[in-house]
Amino acid sequence: RARYLGLQSSLLVISVVLMFVCHECYGQCTGGSDCQSCTVSCTDCQNCPNARTACTGSSNCINALTCTDSHDCHNAETCTRSTNCYKAKTCTDSTGCP
Repeated sequence: RARYLGLQSSLLVISVVLMFVCHECYGQCTGGSDCQSCTVSCTDCQNCPNARTACTGSSNCINALTCTDSHDCHNAETCTRSTNCYKAKTCTDSTGCP
């Protein structure tokens, strides 16, 4: 019975580690034509509506806080060489800034 509990504990630890690793994979994306699963940041991606922190060289970044060389950064606070930065407080060479 002790060996069974040890194995069970080991499997639990492995499962938790894999969950963390997989979450990080989906959180940050580099390249791709449909990056909807990216929840943290996108680099050189298309369709990143769920990236919350940053978009670099990406499109449809409607919820990213920071955009660089990206498109449709509707809610970004900071935009650099990006488009449709409707709520940006800081804009550099970008369009749609208030």
